[in-house]
Amino acid sequence: MEAFGAQAVRAVECADPEVGPGELAGPEFRPKEKAGPEVGVMDEQVLRAQRLESIGMLASGIAHDLNNVLAPIILAAPVLREHATHPDDQRIISSLEKSAERGVALVRQILAFAQGVGGGRQLVDVRHLLRETISVIRETFPKSIRLEDSVPMNLVPILADPTQIHQVILNLCVNARDAMPSGGTLRLRAENCRLDQEAASKFDGAAAGSWLVLHIEDTGAGIPDENIAQIWEPFFTTKAAGKGTGLGLSTVRGIVESHKGFISLKTLPGSGTTFRVYLPATEIPASGTADTPPRVLAARGNGELVLIVDDEPQIRDVTAAILSRHGYRVLMAADGIEAVAIFASRSNDISLVMTDLRMPNLDGAALAHIVRRLNPSVLTLAISGLSSGADAEEMKQLAGGFLFKPFKADALLQAVAALLHPEA
Repeated sequence: MEAFGAQAVRAVECADPEVGPGELAGPEFRPKEKAGPEVGVMDEQVLRAQRLESIGMLASGIAHDLNNVLAPIILAAPVLREHATHPDDQRIISSLEKSAERGVALVRQILAFAQGVGGGRQLVDVRHLLRETISVIRETFPKSIRLEDSVPMNLVPILADPTQIHQVILNLCVNARDAMPSGGTLRLRAENCRLDQEAASKFDGAAAGSWLVLHIEDTGAGIPDENIAQIWEPFFTTKAAGKGTGLGLSTVRGIVESHKGFISLKTLPGSGTTFRVYLPATEIPASGTADTPPRVLAARGNGELVLIVDDEPQIRDVTAAILSRHGYRVLMAADGIEAVAIFASRSNDISLVMTDLRMPNLDGAALAHIVRRLNPSVLTLAISGLSSGADAEEMKQLAGGFLFKPFKADALLQAVAALLHPEA
């Protein structure tokens, strides 16, 4: 057995690298070039694309509202915990906090899907994603489908976008479910694998080395030979009208390839289908765990005056309470226009303007520009529940900072302290 950091990695035989009957890999796995589709087909594809775009916009709006609902809970829980002395009260508060955090994670998954972006690459322990998927399968899939799962404790980590990898796993499992309308067995497992040069040469996109392999297997009818070349094409589907968009497998392939991975497929009519997703493993320290960074305690305020601007009264109130408890003075405004009126009269007293980016009448970015013109020395801290990319860059250019909503009290205090006390 060969060592891989602190993880034990199995040898070549782990993933059946030989391409056997009914198994496709490499170039054959790519959709073949075809003549242009008929006009009617193109019209249908355009309509589907527009419908998906509309769904994405709707999802973004819903996610924004959910963020505003969850934000006061996330902020208030630590404050309540300081006052709760009974163990039962502590457990209730912890339960509320965990439920809210779960809601935040779901919202970010919705945003990642709707906006076509994820949360960036990070070191991912796929066990957590698999366990979450297993929970979803057991709660939502038909009882006629039996789940067999295997999630070893020693899985190697990968450098990945966790939201996108979760989408890959769930998409393939949903496809497996749909392939067994009368019931069957779904097998979901993962393993470590090392491919040598000979084994890697049989797969397009593979290289010798260590891989994490995800297996999604069903006992359905299999994929007909005449459809295999088309299954990765956008909008191609064998499902009945209204049962699928034909984007699942094309999305899976795009995500896996963007992570420098590859997929193999084994299918036989009447004998089911197995997808194997290979993702490159990432080495970690020999101890098997990364060093946990020490918790950074934010410096307390020294009476600095902070203007909080948000159209959600609950967020304004809880944010103000937290900052007041930690040595800051606060003013509040319900929108950008009210904030300009307050700031114009006290521009020399206010040290920081903390503003939501999405507000009626005058948005946060416009407010930040006005604040900068009135007093260039005043810093801005933007908060938003929709995007942390372009908005964050814009706020940095305005000599400010950015917080993705909803955020915890610690994150709020650290962001404020980093702007007002950069030397601490």
